[in-house]
Amino acid sequence: MFRKRCPDAALQTVNVALLYPSSSSQPAPPPPPVLPAPPELFPSSPLPRSSSLNLLSPLAPVFVPLAPVPGNMSIALKQVFNKDKTFRPKRKFEPGTQRFELHKKAQVSLSSGVDLRAAVALPHGEDLNDWVAMHVVDFFNRINLIYGTVCEFCTEKSCPVMSGGPRYEYRWQDDHKYKKPTALPAPKYMNLLMDWIEVQINNEDIFPTSMGIPFPKNFTQICKKIICRLFRVFVHVYIHHFDRMILMGAEAHVNTCYKHFYYFSTELNLIDRKELEPLKDMTSGMCH
Repeated sequence: MFRKRCPDAALQTVNVALLYPSSSSQPAPPPPPVLPAPPELFPSSPLPRSSSLNLLSPLAPVFVPLAPVPGNMSIALKQVFNKDKTFRPKRKFEPGTQRFELHKKAQVSLSSGVDLRAAVALPHGEDLNDWVAMHVVDFFNRINLIYGTVCEFCTEKSCPVMSGGPRYEYRWQDDHKYKKPTALPAPKYMNLLMDWIEVQINNEDIFPTSMGIPFPKNFTQICKKIICRLFRVFVHVYIHHFDRMILMGAEAHVNTCYKHFYYFSTELNLIDRKELEPLKDMTSGMCH
């Protein structure tokens, strides 16, 4: 569940490279002028929820995502991120299973540089539920890796509310401790979210791995809920922790993962359009 507040600030990243000649015969260039440190474009904590805050002023930065890099995203993510910082243990596909073969096909398509919009289409003759199950598990692994890299900066002090900027606040609800939507700090929300997804994808009654075992009738609804909650991880990371991704040089890889996730979720109608609102402007520029 999310609640709309005041208009959220758009965000911007800028990469600048200063090139100087390296030849010893050339006179040393003058040192660059010392400029005051720019304001933080991606605050680690949510902005004040104030209706008087003018976020549409000319000084408000606009976020322009960098172009994603084609290729094998799983390999790219592993090269950029520290695999030891995975937020949850990675769920692997067992060799010899249908899902393992589907995953190999999908990775070959991605590695070949095929358009991501085309890559998410159900291959001819394949089962839709198997295709969805494989992608849901794969996205869990990737997003788990992305958040695991920044989770040390996502604390109850820096992120006292699970939010996506000042306009969107996410509240947790489950069938156990939190019967009603409850406001929680972002790290607590993330822990519950990842725990819940892990339980679902490891449940053989929901995500069967053996041939001949049918998927449950509510399988699509469960996957929609998983996709919705994984999208909220993207929202929080992009708006509150993307500065860390920039420092790591990982923004292009995160953008590619997001683009793949967006095309898959919308192509198969696994996410409500209203859930996409927090990243609507960014997505319109990234996913033409």
